[in-house]
Amino acid sequence: GAERTMIIDGLMPATPKIAAAPALAPKGLMAAAEAVRRIEMLKERGLISDGEYSKEKAAIERILAPKKPVVSKAAKASAAAKAAPKGGPQPAVHLASFRSKQAATRAWTQLRRAHRSLLGRLKSEVTRVNLGRRKGVYYRLIAGPFKSTAAATAACRRLKSRRQYCDTAFMSGG
Repeated sequence: GAERTMIIDGLMPATPKIAAAPALAPKGLMAAAEAVRRIEMLKERGLISDGEYSKEKAAIERILAPKKPVVSKAAKASAAAKAAPKGGPQPAVHLASFRSKQAATRAWTQLRRAHRSLLGRLKSEVTRVNLGRRKGVYYRLIAGPFKSTAAATAACRRLKSRRQYCDTAFMSGG
């Protein structure tokens, strides 16, 4: 009894002499996934409660949530004025990259079905990109065109909130 109490007090004193700083917030999707995996493991082993798990996971998700930019009325008017001219490169969104054109085409069918409200009326374009000897050739799945870069950015924001990779891009004009 007394020996056990002494050991526990040595390992976990009621008033610790050293307080470690909390871990840094995860930066990026992969680091966040690793952090969630870690807290899931702690929960499975009974080292944290369901409540602690929920709070930690919610905190990680808040960090990953896209920040809402503060846009002034002047900036909105400017973005509306920058509507893309017909015929040249049109604003679009880059949804994914693949090793083959066929994989990109299949993915478009799946993504269009999964995000019908956002992608349903858009066209797709698969662009071949050579990233050099080390990385090789990729095929980028691009969807659009959008009326403006601001519209493409807004669509990306909504897709990212659904955990879909998205970055603004351009596609050939029609």
